[in-house]
Amino acid sequence: MSEAAVRAVVATRPGHLEMQRFPRPALGAGDMLLRVELCGICGSDVHLYHGHWGNPFPVILGHEYIGSVAEIGEEAARRHGVAEGHRVAVEMISPCHHCFWCRRGLYNLCEEDLLEGRQFGCNIPCTRPPHLWGGWAEYLYVPAESLVHRLPDGLPWEAWVLTEPLAVAVRAVNLTPVNIGDTAVVVGSGPIGLLTMVAARAAGAGRIILVGTRAKRLALGRELGADQCIDFREEDALARVRALTQGRGADLVFETAGTIDSQVEASAYARRGGTLTFIGLTGNKPVTFYTDQQLVQREIRLQTSFLSAWAYQGAISIIASRRFPLEKLVTHRFPLERAEEGLSLSENGKDEAIKVVLAPWD
Repeated sequence: MSEAAVRAVVATRPGHLEMQRFPRPALGAGDMLLRVELCGICGSDVHLYHGHWGNPFPVILGHEYIGSVAEIGEEAARRHGVAEGHRVAVEMISPCHHCFWCRRGLYNLCEEDLLEGRQFGCNIPCTRPPHLWGGWAEYLYVPAESLVHRLPDGLPWEAWVLTEPLAVAVRAVNLTPVNIGDTAVVVGSGPIGLLTMVAARAAGAGRIILVGTRAKRLALGRELGADQCIDFREEDALARVRALTQGRGADLVFETAGTIDSQVEASAYARRGGTLTFIGLTGNKPVTFYTDQQLVQREIRLQTSFLSAWAYQGAISIIASRRFPLEKLVTHRFPLERAEEGLSLSENGKDEAIKVVLAPWD
């Protein structure tokens, strides 16, 4: 293969990664090529790697990518308002723009995504030309229908690499929504939980209670603005939440951990008439509720939030504000050759890992 070949880490089957090379794509007038500077490893990558969500294999994983414009067609430059060298965030959903859901603004539910796969780094097999559909690679191919946002200069990539997961949190908060002064409980002290706490604070939450585990994560939660942090392994989290809320429970509860127990327990943290928002994914494990006592008789408003539609704008605004030291979430950095090590570290939480990233050019 020519010197222009692009290195990428491919999940060829469940539980197996290998480095492969692909030709650098020839671009049309509406296309763009993103030079990937950093790409986070997410809990969703773990589920995909193990084959919990179907069979997208072989696939280049990685949807938390961030980078700069390496090459761009004339139409794309005009449409997106960017040029070569500009820092950009490319949304991980590449909507079709014409299905029922896209026309309603719900492009996270794009019908074409279900039929053919339109999520970068998740469900587009790398057998589909021009192959570079995931962020665990040196470059990402960006077709004409993609959504591109220019980023301000002057901030480290370690802050910008959190754009996609922060957008997931922003969408959930926007859907809830937060009223100024609300008390919010965030269940889960992983990256999405910490970022949901940030988004809720930015939206006007008055008190934020973080429920999770691991001293390092809870300490970072305090740095990011949590008013109280509860380690549910060390104390009765429900009793503490009720004590902090005059026995009522929280106005808002965001479940981000994605475990069966955490989703069941999250409803108990909400006050009567409160709102419970599920963000975490269990990997297709069933969850059982006693809906009469836990939800209906308490008139809990239960909703879900999926992916990051209409939320990159808010995430970019929060990062650019420098109000929160978000780059502290990035605890480990690996080159592509060590992707499997990074994935294992992210999955098992060893060495107090919070956000593990791959750096294709290291």
